[in-house]
Amino acid sequence: MSATIGLLTIGQAPRPDGLARDVAAVAAGAKVIEKGALDGLGRAEIAEMRPGEDDYQLVTLLSDGTSVHIAKRFILRLLQSQIEALEAAGAQVTLLMCTGTFPGFSHRRPLLAPQAALYGVVKGMAAGGRVASLAPLPSQVEQSRRKWAEFGVEDAFVTSADPYGADPVGAVAAGASQARETGAAVLFLDCFGYDLRMRDAARGAFDGPVVLARSMAARLAAEIAVAA
Repeated sequence: MSATIGLLTIGQAPRPDGLARDVAAVAAGAKVIEKGALDGLGRAEIAEMRPGEDDYQLVTLLSDGTSVHIAKRFILRLLQSQIEALEAAGAQVTLLMCTGTFPGFSHRRPLLAPQAALYGVVKGMAAGGRVASLAPLPSQVEQSRRKWAEFGVEDAFVTSADPYGADPVGAVAAGASQARETGAAVLFLDCFGYDLRMRDAARGAFDGPVVLARSMAARLAAEIAVAA
C-alpha cells in the first residue's frame, strides 16, 4: 500500500506551478492530496491579509497563478482547519509547504513544518563554511538573516530572487552568482516556490551544492509517511 502525503500550501490548491507534481515525483509511489489555507477565499478577503510593517511576511500563489503577499497571523486558523481536513482525507503525514516559522498546530498524524529540518541539513552541509540563501522578496532578506542567526549561523549571505516574477530562472541564477562570489559553501533555495528548473539554474551559476526546499522536504515527508 502506497503512502499518502497531504500537502498544505499557505496559498490556494491546486498550485499551478507543479509543486504537487514535483513532490509526487520525488516521493515515488506516494499518493498526494493538496489543500490550501486560502482555498475558497475571494480577492477582497485575501487583500485584507496583506502584511503590515511589523508582520511576518509570506508570499504564495493563488490557483490562477497570481502571487500574493500575506501576513502569517491571518492564516494560522485556516492552516489548522486544513490540517484536520487532510487527515480526514487519509493523509498519513502532512507537509506544510512553507519554510517559514510557525507555531505548533494540533494534529493526530505526523505534521512536518520543515524549517528546522531543512536549516539543519543546510547548516550541516556547510560544515562551518558560509551558508547562502535565496528568499523571494527583498523585504524578506533581513527576516531570513534573523532566522539563520537563531540557528547559529551568524554570517549567512541572503539575497532575493522572486520565483513568481517575469524571469524566475534568471533571477535565481543571478542570486546564485552573487552567492558564489561570497565564497559560500552551500546555497539554499528558501521557498517552496523555487522549482526544479530554478534549482538547475542555481547549480550552474553557483558551482556548488544547492538544496531545494520542495524536493528535500518531499523526501522527508515520504520517509515519515512510510514510518507512520
